[in-house]
Amino acid sequence: MDNRPSIIWLNGVKPQVGDVATSKVVGRSGRALHIWEACPECGKERWIKRNTSGNLCRSCAVRRHAMGANNCRWNPTRKVVTKSGIRVYIDEKHPLFCMAHHCAQGWAILEHRLVMAQILGRLLKVGEVVHHLDGDNTNNKPENLILLPSQALHSSYTLLQIEVKKLHKSLREAMNRITVLEGEVVLLQSQIGDARQGNPELNGGNDASKMRRDYMPSAPLGQRDSPPLREI
Repeated sequence: MDNRPSIIWLNGVKPQVGDVATSKVVGRSGRALHIWEACPECGKERWIKRNTSGNLCRSCAVRRHAMGANNCRWNPTRKVVTKSGIRVYIDEKHPLFCMAHHCAQGWAILEHRLVMAQILGRLLKVGEVVHHLDGDNTNNKPENLILLPSQALHSSYTLLQIEVKKLHKSLREAMNRITVLEGEVVLLQSQIGDARQGNPELNGGNDASKMRRDYMPSAPLGQRDSPPLREI
C-alpha cells in the first residue's frame, strides 16, 4: 500500500469506487469531502475532491492537454535551435509527418530536411543527408543546401570543404604578405632616391662628373704653357 494521500487506504482496506471520506481521513488538509474514483482514461484509482469527479488523473491530463498540439499555447510554426539545426514542430496532419521524430515536446523535423523535401517534392530517404554549403546549420536557404546520398559521402565532402577553406586562408595570408612586401619596396626606393639627391657620389653621376671637370686641368702637364724665364 502506498502512503501518498491520493491513494491511501482506510484501515488498510482498499476502498471501492464511489466511497466517500473526509480530508482528515485521507491525510489532507481542509474540510472537503473526497471520493474514491478511477481515471476515465487509464483506470488508475485515487482519492479526488468530490466536486472534481470525472476528471483525468494528473499524468493523463498532462498528456492530453499540456503536450503537443493539445496545448492551448501550441504554435504549429514554432522553431527551436538545437545542435543539429533548427527543429520545427509539426502535428500529425502535416504532409511530411512521416519524416518527423518524436521528442519531449511532441513531433518535430529538422528545418533543412523539411526545406529540401519541399524543394524536391518528395520525402527524403533515411540515409540521405542535407549538407549546408557555408557550414551554418541554421542557414536553411535553398541555395545553401545540397542533398547527399549517404553519411559517408557527407563526411568526405565536409573534410574536402575544410581543406579548401584552409587553402583559401593560406592564399589570403600570402597575398597580404605580398602586399606588405611591395609597400616596403616602394618605401625603400623612395628613401634611396632621397639619399642620392643629398650625396653626389650616390647620385646619377652628373654632379660628380661636373666636379671632376672643374678641378681637372684642361691639358696634360708637359703641354702646358710655362711662364718665360727671367734673366739674372
